Amino acid sequence: MNKQKQIALVLCLFGWLVSAVGCNGSHAEKKKAMVQQWEQSTAAAKLPMIENMLEQGQIKKAKEELASCLQSNPELPGAYVLIGRIHFIEARNGRAKQAFEHAVELDSQLDQAWHFLGSLAVLEKDYELAMEHFQKAIDLMPSKIDYILSLCDVYIETEQLDKAQEIIDQALSEQPQNLQLLLSKAQIYQQADQTDEATRIYEQAQLMHGDKAQILEPCGYAYIAQQEWAKAAGKFDLLLSQYKNDEARYNLTMRSLATCLFHSGQYGQALFWYDKLSVIYREDAEIWLNMAYAALGMDNPKRASYCAINALKAQPAWPKAYAVLGSARYMQGLYGQSLQAFYKITDDSKFGAFAWFMSGRCYQQLGQNRQANAAFERAEELDPNNELISSFMKKTIHPL
Repeated sequence: MNKQKQIALVLCLFGWLVSAVGCNGSHAEKKKAMVQQWEQSTAAAKLPMIENMLEQGQIKKAKEELASCLQSNPELPGAYVLIGRIHFIEARNGRAKQAFEHAVELDSQLDQAWHFLGSLAVLEKDYELAMEHFQKAIDLMPSKIDYILSLCDVYIETEQLDKAQEIIDQALSEQPQNLQLLLSKAQIYQQADQTDEATRIYEQAQLMHGDKAQILEPCGYAYIAQQEWAKAAGKFDLLLSQYKNDEARYNLTMRSLATCLFHSGQYGQALFWYDKLSVIYREDAEIWLNMAYAALGMDNPKRASYCAINALKAQPAWPKAYAVLGSARYMQGLYGQSLQAFYKITDDSKFGAFAWFMSGRCYQQLGQNRQANAAFERAEELDPNNELISSFMKKTIHPL
C-alpha cells in the first residue's frame, strides 16, 4: 500500500467524525496531528526494510524510500544513519560523516552511527578519534563483536598490542568459543612475533569449530613462519577441500602445499602437486624449477633435467635453473653437459663459487686434474669461508 493510499485510508477512517461534528478548527487540527503522528511512526517502521534493501544492493530503491520517510519525519535519526551508509557506499565520505554526525546529534544512543564515524576516522588515519568513536559504540552495545574487533584493529595498527590483547581477552571471557575473537587473538600473537602462541590458538579454534578455511589458512602460514613444514602441509592439505569451488584459492593452496611438502622432505608428494600445477601454469618458471628440485630429492636426475630445461625456456639465463640443470646432469654422469650448464653461471655473484666447485668435480670425473685444481682454487677464491669447498679441496686436489 503506497503512501497516498495510506493517507486516504486514514482520512476515510476519520471522515465520519469530521462530517458528524463539523469542520471546526479544533477537530481539523487534531486530525492533522494524528495523521502526521501516524506517518512518522510508519516512517520509523520502514527503516529495517530500507536497511535490508541496502544489504541486497538495492540502492536506488532505498533512496526513494528514505526520501519518503524524511518527508514524513525530517528528524528521524535512524534515517540519517542509512543516508550516511549510502554516501559511504558511493564514496562520498564527507557527506557520510555529516549524516552520521547529524544522526548522533538527534540521538546519541545510535551505536551504528558511532561505529561508522569510527570507520571514517580510520580512513582519515585519525586513530585517536576512531578509538573514541568505537568505544562509544561498544559502551552502547558491549556484545557486538564487530565493534570490539574494530577497536582491536586500531590498537594493532597503532602497535598498542597490550590494549588489543586486553579487549579481546575481556570479550573472550564472555564468549570463549567465538571464532572471530579467537582468530583476532591469534593475529595479535603473530603481530607480537609470538607465532607459537598463535598456532596454539589456531589449533584450539580448529578443535572447537572444525576444519574451517579461516582457521586453516592463517595457521598454515604461521607454521611456515616457524619452519614447521610438515604441520603447515597438514593444514594446506585440509584446506584444499575447502576451496574446491574457488579455482584461484585452490591453486594458491596447491602451491603452498607443494612447497611445504618439499621442505619437509616429502619429495614424492611435492612432485605430485607440482606436476598438477605445471599443467595449469605451463609458463611458470618457478613451478618447473621446484619440480626439478623435488625430482633431485627423489634421486631422479633425468626428470630434474627435463624440468630445469622447461624452467629455462620460461625464464632464459636463470642462474638457479642452470645450477639445478648442472647438478642433474652431473648425477646422470653427463659430465660434459654438466660443465656446459655450470659455465653459464661461473660469473654469477651468488652461484659462481658453486659453479666452479662443481666444474672441478666434473673435470675430476673426466680425468682432467689440472683443470679440476684450477676450478677448485677459483671456487675457494670466490667463497673462502665455505667449509664444504675448503674441506673438499684438502682431500681431493690432485698434484699437478
